[in-house]
Amino acid sequence: MNASDKASMTLVLEWAVWFALAAAGYWLTFEFDEPLDVYEFGASGWPRFILVCIVVGATVQLFLGLQRGRREAAGPVADEAPSAPADSEAEARSRLPVSPTLIGIFVLPLIYLLLLPRTGFFLTTPFFIAAFLWILQVRRLRLLFGVTATVYGLVLLIFVRLFYVALPVGNWPGFYDVNNWIVVAVRNVLAGG
Repeated sequence: MNASDKASMTLVLEWAVWFALAAAGYWLTFEFDEPLDVYEFGASGWPRFILVCIVVGATVQLFLGLQRGRREAAGPVADEAPSAPADSEAEARSRLPVSPTLIGIFVLPLIYLLLLPRTGFFLTTPFFIAAFLWILQVRRLRLLFGVTATVYGLVLLIFVRLFYVALPVGNWPGFYDVNNWIVVAVRNVLAGG
């Protein structure tokens, strides 16, 4: 099996994992699929929409990756110079069936979901965002903290102030109090008082 076939199989495997996670999530939405007076699609409308978007995004990523693989397998264009040989570390990574980055992308959200009901959304989320960016090779601290603060701020604005969504506040000792303090502080600051 050549490198192009291995890359294609990795892309298909990645798509299959995303599809399986989305299908499992979609199946779970039937547990809380109740009609709502204020929302025509019911309680499961938004989760299902997001899960469908995950499948569509993974499918687009699969097709783009397969196209890129076919172009690379066809060889360089006449105007392009052949690429330099890869260094030994890159060669070693290419021999791994799955990269550590890919493993981190799948494992970190699972850890986040396990911690969320225990440590609470408001305290855990900024650490999750920063860790996820770190896994995605964001190493400039200014960018890392800036993106984390911006995304976290938008999430707080949308869910705490605009929609008043009740997010998990944790049940481990101390986490509940800190998460509630964050909610009250955000509402006070955004309310101007």
